[in-house]
Amino acid sequence: MGLFDTIELYDDVHLPGYPDGVAPAVDVDWQTKGIDRPSMTTFRITADGRLLEEEWHTEEVPPEDRPYASRDDVEEGDLLYMAGCRNRVHDGWIERDDYHGRFDIKHFFEGLDALVTYQVTFTNGRLEGFERLR
Repeated sequence: MGLFDTIELYDDVHLPGYPDGVAPAVDVDWQTKGIDRPSMTTFRITADGRLLEEEWHTEEVPPEDRPYASRDDVEEGDLLYMAGCRNRVHDGWIERDDYHGRFDIKHFFEGLDALVTYQVTFTNGRLEGFERLR
């Protein structure tokens, strides 16, 4: 499985050969492992062809607000005690106008029982296009 990043598409982003009868492409959380090192970051592709990357930081979650830390059967040294110990806080978006290359975006559509994959091409920070691979 491993780490991946999420790709969000703005309205008016057109994917060629997009399947009929499924959620609109802008409502789908696409996954990629092809931009930098995957780190569970969110990227956006805008209608005017820009690539944006979410900036964020984390904050500590007190033990009483974690899902398992307050249970009687979980002690402070247990792995479950640490579950939910950090919360991601959105700081804004930065434009990746330096990005040059290709990456794949994928989503499994249960209704189709199919993994749909597109190759995305950026040249000098601008979207060149999408190609459906499967």
